[in-house]
Amino acid sequence: GQYVVEGVRFNSDNPNVFNVFQGFKYEKLEQVDESKIDMFINDLTYGTIAGGKKEVFEYILNWIAFIAQNAGQKTRTAIILQGLQRIGTFNSVVENVMFAVLNEMMNYNESKKGTAQAMKTIITDKTIRINEKNQPRRRAENVINTIIVTNNDYPIQLDNSDGRYLVIKCKAVHRGDHEYFNKLSKGMDKDFCDNLLTFFLNRDISTFDPTDIPMTNAKKQLLNVSRTPVDDIIIKNYKKFKDGIPISEVSQMKPNNWNERSFKHSILQKCTEQRIYIDKKQVRVYKLLEQNNSVYDDMMNDLDKEEQREEQEKIENATEYFTE
Repeated sequence: GQYVVEGVRFNSDNPNVFNVFQGFKYEKLEQVDESKIDMFINDLTYGTIAGGKKEVFEYILNWIAFIAQNAGQKTRTAIILQGLQRIGTFNSVVENVMFAVLNEMMNYNESKKGTAQAMKTIITDKTIRINEKNQPRRRAENVINTIIVTNNDYPIQLDNSDGRYLVIKCKAVHRGDHEYFNKLSKGMDKDFCDNLLTFFLNRDISTFDPTDIPMTNAKKQLLNVSRTPVDDIIIKNYKKFKDGIPISEVSQMKPNNWNERSFKHSILQKCTEQRIYIDKKQVRVYKLLEQNNSVYDDMMNDLDKEEQREEQEKIENATEYFTE
């Protein structure tokens, strides 16, 4: 007789739905031989990629384990690795792929906002439009999770309310070390892959939240170069925004080349609209979202350090001038 299905899904428990995902290529073992994966886990991932930072290391392992243990589910986050060379080239089709590595992400000012919007779609949207040659356009499940590998300092524009990215500046301890990467590559046989898959399938991620992303210095730097006029307004009036600043006052700060709607939308990405009492009168205010406080604290500290550095340079230059 004919076999009829109700639909096609990447991974479904419904027996009447055809599953695209037919299981992993490699086997789950009874136990992990950690010696087989030690170089990859402890040397490459912990020492080089995470730079010896335990919180970042644990997040990376949990992130990959989440993908392995939840086939077809999205973390809705991405990892950016800056400065990692000789990782190899991975060319993947977006449809029906759970995990992809994007190599050589160009600088944001070269790729413009189209890249940022495309990445947002890939990272967060549940479906994605497929434009296959000589086929009608269609929408498909978006099950992809992404690692971006780049040597550029500014691969994507970040907003401080953007919780999608873990940004890591990888250590250059093995840069140009062909012997190291050849040894690593040769060790990635079936035995290695079986043990690595088992390691991730067995990892306890019961308390892991993919959106609880560690803040790193690399991300702070990327946030700093991604600053918008609204960020500058908040930094200049930081205490007021933390306590609650009248909306009427903020409206006077709108840049001349912005319209009211865009300005308000940008402010509400960083703040909430509240009513508070000022001098016994109820006033509508913008108040900085609590999760943004630490980000702006860091921005303020970085600005203070930069001003101090510039002031010190002026003093040193003046001293050199008068002593010549």
